[in-house]
Amino acid sequence: MTSNLEDTSLLATLADVDPSTVTNALEKLQMLAEPINGPNSFNLETAAYGYITREERLVIPLSLKDKIPTNIGDAVNLNIIELSSIMMYNYLRMKKRSLTDDHAVFIAAYRARLIQLGYLLRNKEDRHVTVDEVDYPRQAKNHHQIDYAGSPDYKKAFDEADSDAEQYAAMMTYGSDDHFKKFLGFLTQKTDITTYITMASTQLAASTYLVFRQMGHHYKSELEGKYNVLWKATTLERPNFVPSNSEIHRSAIHSFGVYSLHEMFFRNNDGGLLSETYTERSDVTPCGVAVIKTCWASISLMQSLPIWGSLYRAYKEQIDALKEQASKLNDARGAIKYHKNARLFGQTRAYLDPAAAYALSPVAKGFLESMSVEADIKKQKALDKRASQNPVAVAMIANVIIGIMDRITTSGDLARALPSSEQPQVEEVK
Repeated sequence: MTSNLEDTSLLATLADVDPSTVTNALEKLQMLAEPINGPNSFNLETAAYGYITREERLVIPLSLKDKIPTNIGDAVNLNIIELSSIMMYNYLRMKKRSLTDDHAVFIAAYRARLIQLGYLLRNKEDRHVTVDEVDYPRQAKNHHQIDYAGSPDYKKAFDEADSDAEQYAAMMTYGSDDHFKKFLGFLTQKTDITTYITMASTQLAASTYLVFRQMGHHYKSELEGKYNVLWKATTLERPNFVPSNSEIHRSAIHSFGVYSLHEMFFRNNDGGLLSETYTERSDVTPCGVAVIKTCWASISLMQSLPIWGSLYRAYKEQIDALKEQASKLNDARGAIKYHKNARLFGQTRAYLDPAAAYALSPVAKGFLESMSVEADIKKQKALDKRASQNPVAVAMIANVIIGIMDRITTSGDLARALPSSEQPQVEEVK
């Protein structure tokens, strides 16, 4: 009996593989030959960042590479023809992934706009990424490299152009690349998409940043609701030509790296260029320290409760430590150094000891359980894991608070409702 590898019919089947599939597979197989500590090895600092396929990489014509800045936020001086050529390269790449025309144009225009606004840095090291996901091809498949100098007639007409429309007309009349001219004609039918991108690109990038800041992922299916809520809160429309959240927040922007998303978010925020939705959330807790900030938010609310005096005396050391740690997260921009993927933001990761938060989690959770209203803080999940390890303490705190509040309601007198030991000794964390 022959083994599978000796089965000639099986070998014939294995040999009948599409060339593009082989290329993609070889890239992945190449990982096997990397050193043990190579760029694709598991690392807690990069595990959540992930990678994208070749078909998702950002594409920029090689002739434009030198125009990409080395400093974040430097506006890129690209004329309408150069921007359109970047769009064409990325449109063709998106079409290889079987996206619709509208979705492919959307991502191509989005990428071109972000490049123009200064979101992309030329060098991989400056982007603080492990794997370079930007390609600079000498020519795109099935067409020649666009000659930006052009013929003398084209150059003269382009130099004399006073508007984007006249620059377009110069290329359409005198340009030598028929493939590119066809694409320009195609783009004139998609101005609703390009107009939308002009308005929405910074808001979309801000949305990606905030979710990555909080969750440590560009996109996962469980993050769908977060993206939808954020976008709805901006009051911006979402026309049918807008791709899925997975395409926008992962495929379209992954190549730029999260360092630029962080830097550009706060530049735009300081300049008043972001929706209030994003400005209000600019201090969202970085992934990895949510339990500290959420626990302190709950504990600090308890200072208004009648039982605070006894609570503070019982947990003074932990409460003081927790408050000090939480204060280090108040600097919205600087707090990113506590993110579990801080290296991707160009930071050396800093650590906060969660011991105090772990000790107080059952207390904080018990307080939240006692609240009859459906406050936003009750929806936070950061406390659940630690609090669930001490359900007795959670229930006890909740019952004590509920019991005191019931007595206050019944007696109408705070003094009669409280144990005598509580009344004269209420302390507040200074």
